[in-house]
Amino acid sequence: MWTATALVGVPLLAAGGLMAAMMVGPVNISPLLRLALPVKIVGGGKGQPARGRLDIGHASLRWTGLRDGFGSPVLLELRDVTILDATGKVADRVDAGAIALDAFPLFHGSLSVTDFRVTGAHIALRRDAQGDVDLDLPGASSGGKGAFPDIDVRHLRRLTLAGTHVVLTDDHDHRTWTVDPLNAALTPVVVKHRHGLVGSVTVGAASEDAGAPVTAHLVAQGAVTPEGTLCWHIALDPLTPSGFASFAPGLAAVRVPVGLAGDITMTSAGRAWYMLPSDALVNVTLGTGEIDAAGSTLYPAEGDAALHMTFGKQTAAGWPAHLDLQALSVQLRAPPAPADSVTAPPPETVVPASVPVAQKGAAKKNKAKKTSSSKSRAKDTVREAPPPKVVEPLPPPLLTANGAIDWGNIENAGLMNGGVNLAMTPVPFTELGKYWPALAAKGARRWVGRNITAGTVRNTQVHLKIGPDDTGGSSTVTGISGGLDGEGMDIHWLRPIAPLHDVDAHLDATSLSTLTLSFKNGWQPTTRTVKSVGMTGSGRLTALPGGMIISGLDQKDQTGTIMVGLAGDLRDHVALLSEPRLHVLSRHPLPFTNPRGYAVVRFTLTLPLVAKVSTDDMTLDGHAHMTHVSLEHVAMGRGVSDGTLDTDVTMHGMKLVGKGAFSHIPADVRGEILFDQASKGQVIDHIVTNLHLTPDNLVAAGIPVADYMTGRGEMKADYAAIKEADDRLALDLDLLNASVHIPLWNKVPGRAATVHADLLLDGSNIVAATDIRAKGPDLNITGEAHLPTGQSPELVIPAFQIGRSTGSALLTMPTRPAKPVSVKVRAKTLDLSPLVEGAPDRPAPPAKGATLHVPEAASGRIQGPPGRPWLIDVTADQLYYRHDRTLGGVKAFIDHNGVRVDRMKVSITEPTAAQAEILPLGDSRRMTVNVPDFGALLSRLAVTDMVVGGHAQFEGRFDDTKATAPFRGHLKLSPFTIQHAPGALLVARSLSIYGWLNSKDTSRFEVTRFEMPVTFADGVMHIHDGRAGNGALGATLEGPVNLDKGTLDLSGTIVPAFAINAIPGEIPALGKLLSPEKGGGLLAVKFSLDGKIDKPDFSVSPLTILLPGVLRNLF
Repeated sequence: MWTATALVGVPLLAAGGLMAAMMVGPVNISPLLRLALPVKIVGGGKGQPARGRLDIGHASLRWTGLRDGFGSPVLLELRDVTILDATGKVADRVDAGAIALDAFPLFHGSLSVTDFRVTGAHIALRRDAQGDVDLDLPGASSGGKGAFPDIDVRHLRRLTLAGTHVVLTDDHDHRTWTVDPLNAALTPVVVKHRHGLVGSVTVGAASEDAGAPVTAHLVAQGAVTPEGTLCWHIALDPLTPSGFASFAPGLAAVRVPVGLAGDITMTSAGRAWYMLPSDALVNVTLGTGEIDAAGSTLYPAEGDAALHMTFGKQTAAGWPAHLDLQALSVQLRAPPAPADSVTAPPPETVVPASVPVAQKGAAKKNKAKKTSSSKSRAKDTVREAPPPKVVEPLPPPLLTANGAIDWGNIENAGLMNGGVNLAMTPVPFTELGKYWPALAAKGARRWVGRNITAGTVRNTQVHLKIGPDDTGGSSTVTGISGGLDGEGMDIHWLRPIAPLHDVDAHLDATSLSTLTLSFKNGWQPTTRTVKSVGMTGSGRLTALPGGMIISGLDQKDQTGTIMVGLAGDLRDHVALLSEPRLHVLSRHPLPFTNPRGYAVVRFTLTLPLVAKVSTDDMTLDGHAHMTHVSLEHVAMGRGVSDGTLDTDVTMHGMKLVGKGAFSHIPADVRGEILFDQASKGQVIDHIVTNLHLTPDNLVAAGIPVADYMTGRGEMKADYAAIKEADDRLALDLDLLNASVHIPLWNKVPGRAATVHADLLLDGSNIVAATDIRAKGPDLNITGEAHLPTGQSPELVIPAFQIGRSTGSALLTMPTRPAKPVSVKVRAKTLDLSPLVEGAPDRPAPPAKGATLHVPEAASGRIQGPPGRPWLIDVTADQLYYRHDRTLGGVKAFIDHNGVRVDRMKVSITEPTAAQAEILPLGDSRRMTVNVPDFGALLSRLAVTDMVVGGHAQFEGRFDDTKATAPFRGHLKLSPFTIQHAPGALLVARSLSIYGWLNSKDTSRFEVTRFEMPVTFADGVMHIHDGRAGNGALGATLEGPVNLDKGTLDLSGTIVPAFAINAIPGEIPALGKLLSPEKGGGLLAVKFSLDGKIDKPDFSVSPLTILLPGVLRNLF
């Protein structure tokens, strides 16, 4: 029993003695602790000694519980505390320290610190590559983690750190950090049952990285205000955040000194046992450095910001907070010049708006003396530029911002709502890329940097809205608004086309995915070429209000939609659309030349904003309205004037509709042109033109129809160009509302008449014509044209009906001008009466003086070059030469060599056989006419029915050795009878006994001889010694007949008793005296016939019968 008592009593007595001793003063417990020291605090690897052991040089305890109550803290004071490594070497030490522990928690096995003091601590720490921090002790770690009991600091009354020196070796980035000073003098306070700290804290840190020092110095002081709040003032000297990137990698992007000074107010309004902040006002400053953001580097020169953050009442739902970004200002500096740069960039120059872009590059050359070629430049070119003016470059921009952010629960700091307003001072567009982050809408940034090569950004104002993202777990930028102004911009809307110049614009940020650019003013230079507009030179178009939409800002690549409006000279529009980059007119030139007029063009171009853009990536939608249009060589060498045209253009094709005057003829046009690659046989152009025909406009177009047409006609030309095939042209002529009067056919208005033809074209050459037809009253013609390669084209009309004419025809027109045009007609009936009599329903033309002439086709063309040779071959069973008179069995072959008829053969069988023929004979042509029954022919031709019988033979020659081809011939008639002869003729016959006795029929006069030699030259026919008569009565005739003037001057004699009277003229030597006229007589009556051919004057000299022979010529 005494043993048990001793086992229990001795420790109690020892503890009681110890407690009694602590009440008197500190109790040295160092000897007691030495029994267990040094104690292992950091284990080593398996089988290895401990890496760290704790040793204490002196330790003492004090407790005043018996005097001050059992709740008095237990104070443990330590001196010369060291941590030994595995070799026993001192690794860390603390000169002195004290810790006060609440007594009651000790009885329950927990620690509650009331006082903590450390003086002269020198601690070495190491941070491994994984970011874990431990004591810097040699040897391999055991991998275990130290275990410490929970420490309650709510009863802490004082915290003191003095002379603390910490060295941290960072294996992550191979830095060595020194924390010195690390001083703290903190005293706990309780306000309304909430705990807080007052006092001061001073922390300094320094490190070097490749010779670049990193320092930090923080001072904080806190005190309780009379209002019962806790206020802390914090001052952080400027430091470079990138130096701490090993602890927070995101700080590597901030290579600029950042300092702050702030006041934090804490209250006891929260639910926690400690005081919480209610208000914080912080001022941040920036120095000169660099900041990486969104793929780019910004270069701030200086900056500052004022932040005001307020905290709401903490509830079970959360702890709300509000941040006011009262003012942020960052003055940027120009990025440093590249390492290989030796000179500063030249100042920006601005060329006046009147100068085309093509002349900007020649600004220096303009200072030299102008060459002679420039003096003779066409008037359409733009005047030479004056020397450019120099504009001082703008300073780097100043960025400013303000805004507000709200948190529903600050403990979830990533979930917030609010907005930020951003602004920037003016900056040149050429410098904008230096301040636009590369990963922020990079497609738009790339496009703007590459294609806006001049101008200034002004009035930049942007509002960013911040809110929850789609997951609801964090926040992002949910909206954007605001914009900027651009002035004096040069915009390359599609390189390498010259840019728009001097454009003013406004950019609106309407959403996170879209930017809208609206621009006005400006002008577009153009380069005119002979190929596109028929001339060279420079031009310009006025830019109309337009814009650009950049979409897909929230995606990897963006898309640009450019709306451009241009107004000006049509030549400049055509020159612009002929740019090869557009692949519009360069791939499909317009089918006309020398465009003139005025046009307003609006188009929308959509393309991806990537580095390389192909034509397939672009879409084009344009509309053009053109007025006062004049075009040349539109079709058949003719042009369009005073036109109006509207076109719609895409990358795939063009649609057009318009009107104008085609060679003075009003016309409507509509069509489609394909720009895409077409397959074989596909239509690539389709143009439909409607021509409105009147006699006046046809005459103005050089088509003389005024005598043949009245009213109005409509012509439709339907043209289709086909890939790798002949083009098609369908022609339709509608004469419903026209009156037509041509020699062989006529119609009145209101009666339908149409003409149609389908043509196949190879370029401008017709290769075939099919389905040729003409239909109308008494009109039905069908045909086709054959145009075989290497052979003469043929127009085949297998059947025609024109009035009473029916038959077929073949026209052959060789391509070589020297070859004759051949016309073959095979007709059952051929009605030529309209050519002779005129149209029956048209009034007869007023009477004119009659003129006759030998056809030029027979005598030959005297003036001008030779014409086209012709071959005419006509066969007609029946030929109407009057409306009620015909010839039968007509055959005609005429060979015209371009100057005159070289060969001819004409024959008829009804009413009597007759032939006429011209044949070449050396240097002349022989002409023969043979009419076996001349009287029947005259009667059938309605010339006269007085002649009965008679065989007419006419023969002569054209002398082709002379240009006028003079003719000499002889007409001879075999005996014929004149029935129903005039009484005077019968009386003259009966004057002779011979005539009275030989007359069998007193009403008929027989002519037994008729001869008339004639010559023709220079439009005058001469009758030489013409003779006619019988044994009872004779006559002579001679003199000129001017066929061109329609006049005659003939003279002759009438010889009674011819058989006896003519005998003296046959006496040798005396015949000319007794009968001076050949075929005359001793006694004769002279007469004359002169004046107009259609109304000649006839006079007789009856007294001359009393003057025999040569005496008649005296009077």
